[in-house]
Amino acid sequence: MHPDPACFALAVRRRAFGRALRSTEVLDHGALAEHVDAPTTTSGQPDRARVASRVGRPT
Repeated sequence: MHPDPACFALAVRRRAFGRALRSTEVLDHGALAEHVDAPTTTSGQPDRARVASRVGRPT
């Protein structure tokens, strides 16, 4: 999967993570969703300043 929100949404809709991990349970993808939605710089690394500014804000 690419770190792209559209790819992530498609994988969730298709339940690809459970199949890839051969899990019979419904998997929690919340932490991965936060990572995919995190702002990045042009180098693809997390933009720490923007991430820090979002800490503590209600979702």
